[in-house]
Amino acid sequence: MPVLLAALVLVPAESASASLASMHCTQHTLPVRLSETGAASYSMWGELCYRGPRQPRTVQLLVHGAGYNHVYFDIPYGNGYYSYVRAATLVGYATFNVDRIGTGRSSHPVSPLVNIAGGSVALHDAITALRSGAVSGTGFGKVIWVGHSYGSIYGWKEISTYHDVDAFINTAALHVFNQPHLNANIFPNFYGASSDPAFAGLGLDPGYLTSKPDMRHLMYYVPETSDAGALAADEANKDVVSYTQLTDLAAIVALPPASALTQGVTVPTLILNGQADPMHCSAVAEDCTSSEVVQQFESQYYPPQAQLRTVLIPKTGHNTVTSTTSPYSTAVMLAWSLSVAAPY
Repeated sequence: MPVLLAALVLVPAESASASLASMHCTQHTLPVRLSETGAASYSMWGELCYRGPRQPRTVQLLVHGAGYNHVYFDIPYGNGYYSYVRAATLVGYATFNVDRIGTGRSSHPVSPLVNIAGGSVALHDAITALRSGAVSGTGFGKVIWVGHSYGSIYGWKEISTYHDVDAFINTAALHVFNQPHLNANIFPNFYGASSDPAFAGLGLDPGYLTSKPDMRHLMYYVPETSDAGALAADEANKDVVSYTQLTDLAAIVALPPASALTQGVTVPTLILNGQADPMHCSAVAEDCTSSEVVQQFESQYYPPQAQLRTVLIPKTGHNTVTSTTSPYSTAVMLAWSLSVAAPY
């Protein structure tokens, strides 16, 4: 992976030594709240990974998108080619790869409670646990939020509310959506999760949705950078999204630039997006002609303190980590991370 090597040459000596060690992972279940005044009666599952004998100073919190779970960042296919967890720990970071509330091994409350406000409180509790030492016994000094799609949009809300992270990697989340793609390939391909064999026995209420079988290639990928094996792994590990989250999203993206949630993001921010992302990029949505064009447009939604940097990944769709260009995306994300918050 030549592009990943470009990031590796920037790694500090201690991180380089750690990268030679095997990866150590532990699973944790954290008590979290869904409101500021509520009890921590829900649970968020996460996996903490790092290499070497000493815990790094900086952890990357990995927050997946809608219809996904933690597997997005560590897909079981390709011998690590598609694993962001593997790459990030190789350059010396710890990763805490979570299942958001309403997904995976975390709590599944009634679907109206699975929303942007409550989910942000829960993720704030997870960050607090990482910093306090409640996760591993030793607190982390710095936290980098790494979001994918809706996981980035959760970052818009959480970071602007709590200001508790040191940097933000925003992937697959721009401020304009491609409505024709949503109408043709997204909305028609969601259905009740209880109708899907993967979730039929979980007792989920009708407000939980999932993608119809074998439709994710149309929803999130482009043919030029799709891998049949990665698509199969994506399908096999798909998850759910609440209807409430979709309605929340519509309200969030309708906000004008001056009122955008991201106006409260005051830490260094990297926007990374597929240049052919069908969710955002089109003649009737956001102009993805170049990184500079997207940067100029998106900058109206962020304050100067975000020190915004934008990178588009050529010939790539919505899912940058699980497309064949994954090493390129990962190298950009990690090189930028090293420039703003080193592992040690």
